[in-house]
Amino acid sequence: MKIKIETVNRILSLIAGIIAVVIVTVTTTAFAVSKGKPGKNYRRADPNPQKVTNMNKGKEDAVDAFTDFKQIRIQTKVESENEESTVVVVSPWFSYPSGDQALFEELSQKERQMRGIFTSYFSSLTSKEIQDKGEARIKEELLEKINSQLVMGKIRAVYFNDYIFID
Repeated sequence: MKIKIETVNRILSLIAGIIAVVIVTVTTTAFAVSKGKPGKNYRRADPNPQKVTNMNKGKEDAVDAFTDFKQIRIQTKVESENEESTVVVVSPWFSYPSGDQALFEELSQKERQMRGIFTSYFSSLTSKEIQDKGEARIKEELLEKINSQLVMGKIRAVYFNDYIFID
């Protein structure tokens, strides 16, 4: 029995079409039924330190950037024994009043203490709690904690070059 090539091509095209319809249907159904939203975990990147300092240069409220921190990797708290913790990777930096040499020196001396603040903050929360709070609120809370430890002045804002969750 000899099968024609045209018949085989039609059968293969029909199978490929059915597979494509199944993939589109399953994908559409998954997005329609689930609470997942494409891109919901993407974040808008913070401006780089040079951009922030240049934006305010020459103004009364000019700022400098304290960027001596390296990447900090922190394990989050787990909700239950059968779960694994999530690793949060942050690369923080601060803005502070331009020309405030005393504050810069204090930040340099207390770099370990500041790293400890980040570590204790993120390790005291679960991954879900961190995501529920949102990046803006986390930065506000960290700003308060850091400023409460400073004597020579206050930082103006906390920024993250990296803010990554590794499950």
